[in-house]
Amino acid sequence: MGQFDATIVYMTLPKRSELPLEQTWNLEPLFASEADWQAALEQATASTKELQPFAGRLSERGKTLLQALQTQERLSLQASKVALYASLQLSTDGANPQYSTMLSQARGMLAQLGAAAAYLEPEILAIPAERLEALVQEESGLEIYQHYFEALHLRKPHVRSTEVEVVLAQASDALGGHSASASAATNADMRFRPVEFGGQSLPVSHTSVGELLVHPAAEVRKAAWESYADGHLALQNTLASTLQGSIKAYILGTQARGYASSLERSLAVGRIANNIPRSVFDNLLSIFQANLPTWHRFWRIRRKAKGGTLPNHDVPLYDAPAPLVQSPKITFQEAAETICRGMEPLGREYVEPMRRGLLQERWVDWGQNAGKRAGAYSSGLKGTFPYIFMSWSDDLFSLSTLAHELGHSMHSYFSKGLQPVVYAGYSLFIAEVASNFNQAMVRAMLLREAKTPEYKLAVLEEAFSNFHRYLFVMPTLARFEKELYERIEAGGAISAPFLKERLSQLLSEGYGAEVALDQERLGSSWMNFSHLYQPFYVYQYATGIAAANALAKDVLEQGQPAAQRYLEFLKAGDSVYPLEALKIAGIDMTRPEPVERGFAVLKEMVDELEKLV
Repeated sequence: MGQFDATIVYMTLPKRSELPLEQTWNLEPLFASEADWQAALEQATASTKELQPFAGRLSERGKTLLQALQTQERLSLQASKVALYASLQLSTDGANPQYSTMLSQARGMLAQLGAAAAYLEPEILAIPAERLEALVQEESGLEIYQHYFEALHLRKPHVRSTEVEVVLAQASDALGGHSASASAATNADMRFRPVEFGGQSLPVSHTSVGELLVHPAAEVRKAAWESYADGHLALQNTLASTLQGSIKAYILGTQARGYASSLERSLAVGRIANNIPRSVFDNLLSIFQANLPTWHRFWRIRRKAKGGTLPNHDVPLYDAPAPLVQSPKITFQEAAETICRGMEPLGREYVEPMRRGLLQERWVDWGQNAGKRAGAYSSGLKGTFPYIFMSWSDDLFSLSTLAHELGHSMHSYFSKGLQPVVYAGYSLFIAEVASNFNQAMVRAMLLREAKTPEYKLAVLEEAFSNFHRYLFVMPTLARFEKELYERIEAGGAISAPFLKERLSQLLSEGYGAEVALDQERLGSSWMNFSHLYQPFYVYQYATGIAAANALAKDVLEQGQPAAQRYLEFLKAGDSVYPLEALKIAGIDMTRPEPVERGFAVLKEMVDELEKLV
């Protein structure tokens, strides 16, 4: 990789302060100023002592137990709000050391709170079942915690003594720093060569690379892909070390709590409890591998359409395959209205708050600026906006990303708005259902309205980018991740060369010899996924898209009854286990059928693609 002046890249993007207000999210409802945030941090840190008076007394009276739980919830919400603000700021300006410091301070404070609250669950579990029932009968306010108590009982074999729980909570800050180190390396220290084209120097950054990868000129796509990969490769040893540290930290917790494996732990544990059988994970991987011929056919069609070659840079793992037709231009405001129309089958209860968030309340940070991190996400708490982070390009891919994140945000809007604090969240397992559901609904409308084969193909290309990410990339990463944990659990280690080689091998299986591979750069793609710092997250994208497409088809075919079931699913939050929440909507993920239906949708789209090209 040649030398270059990093300032060339960064000066061509506006500074954060230069973005128009409407392109940024409104964080004032969180904190009006950083001075207010600092005061809240100090208050949250001092407040941890409020939990001390309840220690050793939870079984005395129902009122004491209720007060302890409510105090913990209040303090946790207060502390999480402090951390959320710092995290949102750092996402939009990763090179600003002040925001990095703020997030570090917030994480330290959360660790202190976790240590102060560490006695709660061991002490609740020590209460005999008949005594706990008597406490609930004595204090009616405890009735809402019945599901929480039940889920806690499932984890009883893995909850340790108060002393051990305190140590584990205190260690969480230090053990959880690997993802922060990886984020700093990726978002603050990483640099990319600009792409020289047509007398211009086009900046390559986390926010601009997506546009360059769908540029009409092949030389621009190739140069952008190589620049982005090379920027990551320059830090490969650092990032391999942080990933290994993150995995080892999770394995330490797994062993400390007596789980047979990290996979078993992740399937069992959620915000309250996942309670997901191993068969759900195994079904996904086996069905994915059985359907690899569909993906081989997809790549073969694209290879022929491209003139007999399909280079690696046209199928980037972290972004959409280079489209066969260019996307029509669409502004953020136009996309917002389009998404609202696509979601009309869910009624005003869903669409009206979503439109407010998009066009009035500024839930979304969508402008591109120097230092803004890669990717997109939704994040919020009970009592806050369900914020959306993304970088906008005027195309269908950005529309799809916005629809996806709005699915998360509307899920949060309903669950956090209607459930008590203890159940206001929801498991990652069902989170990806809500996001992919929105995409499926909007896509179906666009396909119905398509007036030309070119427009229909453009919509299908967006669909393929979605399915490529969730039914190709994510199952492949799930196989990859499973092997990494098993390797380290067996006493082995991982290195940058091993990570590159193994991921390239798995991807070669998926491409089926239809893609001309650049093994070194392709193998570096594991560095593009911060998801690997959230153990066994990636497989849930694949189960999510499968369930989402099945539910969207039900809503479009059955109308209001299916729509009402879906809304009830969104409102359930953590008040039931994830698989039970999906059954409310009409999907049973313990069976192979939903995943098989997801691949059936993919096969239908591949058939349509073959006709169109």
